[in-house]
Amino acid sequence: MANKTQLEQVNKGKFFLQLYITGMSENSVRAIQNITQICTQYLENHFDLEIIDIYKNPSVAEEQMIVFSPSLIRQFPLPKKTLIGDLSDTKKVISSLGISFKE
Repeated sequence: MANKTQLEQVNKGKFFLQLYITGMSENSVRAIQNITQICTQYLENHFDLEIIDIYKNPSVAEEQMIVFSPSLIRQFPLPKKTLIGDLSDTKKVISSLGISFKE
């Protein structure tokens, strides 16, 4: 069952994203920068981004079945979607997340 925060996001129409990283490696830092920029530019105030360091909390990686890092999981809106890598291909990321925008 979804927790209260996740249910609130569904009701508000927000994207709920979780970025799983491994410490502050180059790929992790790039992924944080890239997804932050994408969310700020294309989702404005319609997102919640949670960054989870699997070095600090390895049990979470096991629970979510995270095999690769960095991994971005779109928890909401459903269906759940997972993206892997540093998220540097902006068009691919926004398309995969289902973000509508005008160029």
